[in-house]
Amino acid sequence: MTELEKGPTGRRRGRGARERILSASQQLFREQGINRTGMDQLCAAAEVSKRTAYQHFTGKDELVAEYLRRFDPSVLSGVFDRTDLTPRERLLAAFDVPPT
Repeated sequence: MTELEKGPTGRRRGRGARERILSASQQLFREQGINRTGMDQLCAAAEVSKRTAYQHFTGKDELVAEYLRRFDPSVLSGVFDRTDLTPRERLLAAFDVPPT
């Protein structure tokens, strides 16, 4: 493998990028909160370019939706798997609690 095929720490580029992004988001969102975590910081922690991040997630809303989906897939998947809503609408729907 040539140096051009390696990422910043010698890892092969692209391999496991999605999981690195999700892992970094879990850590940073937990430590700082979702609003205080920027995509630049997230990409640096995941060791991916912003282009790579946006190839896996169309935006921060979609990344947050996947982050939340992993908390309790049995409950949240019904909201996050809806194709009739935008990623932002799915995210907001996760917090809609029907009145009792």
